[in-house]
Amino acid sequence: MSEAKTAHEKMSSLGARATQQVDGLLDEAQPALSRMSHRIKEELSDYGDSGKEALSDAKHKLEKEARHMRVTTEHFIQHDPIRSVLIASATGAAAALAVSWLMRSRPQ
Repeated sequence: MSEAKTAHEKMSSLGARATQQVDGLLDEAQPALSRMSHRIKEELSDYGDSGKEALSDAKHKLEKEARHMRVTTEHFIQHDPIRSVLIASATGAAAALAVSWLMRSRPQ
């Protein structure tokens, strides 16, 4: 029975030493892991900031284009109202024809 006890004690001692070694290694690695974590957070933040800037630039560009289209359309309507009405009528008729065609081609 003393042999079993000593084997058990040996296993416990071995387990305790392994735990101490792992704890020591983790303590040594902690600063490096902390630096890596901090660096990753900074890079992710930089990517987020650059994405926000790109989105803001695209939004401003779209707003500028929309303003330009509105001004151009208003100018066209003011200088050639009859042609504008004809174009609008033709566009409406084409849209109505397309909707009518799509409704007919649907299986019932």
